[in-house]
Amino acid sequence: MSTKIVRIFALVATVGFAACDETSDVVLGELTEFEAQQLAGVVMSATFNSSSSVPQQPALSPDGPAAVPFEFATEIETVVQCPLGGVVDVAASLEVNGDTESEAANVQYSMTQIHDGCMATSEEGKTFTLWGNPSMNAAFTVENNGQGVVEWAGSIEGTIDWESDGFEGSCSVALEFAGRDETGASSAAELFGTVCGFSIDQSMSIG
Repeated sequence: MSTKIVRIFALVATVGFAACDETSDVVLGELTEFEAQQLAGVVMSATFNSSSSVPQQPALSPDGPAAVPFEFATEIETVVQCPLGGVVDVAASLEVNGDTESEAANVQYSMTQIHDGCMATSEEGKTFTLWGNPSMNAAFTVENNGQGVVEWAGSIEGTIDWESDGFEGSCSVALEFAGRDETGASSAAELFGTVCGFSIDQSMSIG
């Protein structure tokens, strides 16, 4: 699989991460609707950061180049470092169907994440530390048309524990997302669903 097929994972991994400090003296609290919107973006960012563990090339033929067309399937268990501290334990499966000549491909990806102090900052500058309760599950499809356009769509579901600004809590998450990346053009992801009982409907810049 060409790096063009999977570059979207590295691209979206840059969403919403920034420098931060850990909090102390954490107490129970509830998020406002605006804060829930920010948490939704952070959960998506952490999910795609975990997706960067996707292998860059399928080992389809140890004796020569991959055939045209090709199929590739693998399972992944790894620990992914969060950019600001903490980790995510990842167990994932990946199925790819593609054409090495045109570089068109369809990627089916499913992943279970267990956050362990994973720190991230929203686009608005609010920092969250995420913990698995017990896990988050993501499933999505990536389509590369072989002409520089990559589209993706999927879902993120589960329950997450969070800490932020001296408060902590637990939220159920049920999100769907879709996005498009075109060479030489700006990119954005649409995110909608519910977090902490609040309706989510937002657009996030990529990169």
